[in-house]
Amino acid sequence: MNSRFLKYLISALLLWFSLSGCVQSDYTKLVKSELAKGIRKDSLLFGVNFGNSKDEFFGKCFDLNRQQLVTEGPGNASVQYLFTDSLFHEPPAKIRLLFMPKYDQTEKINEMNLEFAYVAWSPWNKQYQSDVLKEKVMKIILSWYKGNEFVTAKVGEKEIPVKLDGNRRIMVYIQSEQHVLVNIQDILHPAFKHNL
Repeated sequence: MNSRFLKYLISALLLWFSLSGCVQSDYTKLVKSELAKGIRKDSLLFGVNFGNSKDEFFGKCFDLNRQQLVTEGPGNASVQYLFTDSLFHEPPAKIRLLFMPKYDQTEKINEMNLEFAYVAWSPWNKQYQSDVLKEKVMKIILSWYKGNEFVTAKVGEKEIPVKLDGNRRIMVYIQSEQHVLVNIQDILHPAFKHNL
């Protein structure tokens, strides 16, 4: 009886392990299907692309500043873009977007952080908190970047919204009561391949 039970248990465990290996998350399926297309999506914001050098980035920002579209962000650590969203806000809402790329060892852009906040934010004003803004930011991102919808993926210990088109992965986080962070990565870059 024991050997029969042991055979049953081993068979059941082998079946469970083989089936659990076959089950993939929606995100994993999306990564595989997007990469199989072989399409590159390098566009980030305002004509800035993955692979641009620091000089190219600052040159584009200088031109945008001359056109009075962007200014220097707080603490000289980012670029600031102020805009009014009437597409997803009723009444229209003024939003501050701070952005700055990250560079790889060759000084080329492989990642971009976008930080959104309501201009009228205050701790006591519930309609301008980041949990409200996050839902609007996801809609704004979909309108700016088109393509696939957001799916939920586990990143670390959190379940977060992720949008993937080709090699461009966009993740949305609540950073604080005021700020929503959007992180854009080139998943074909060696720095992020381990995250696949």
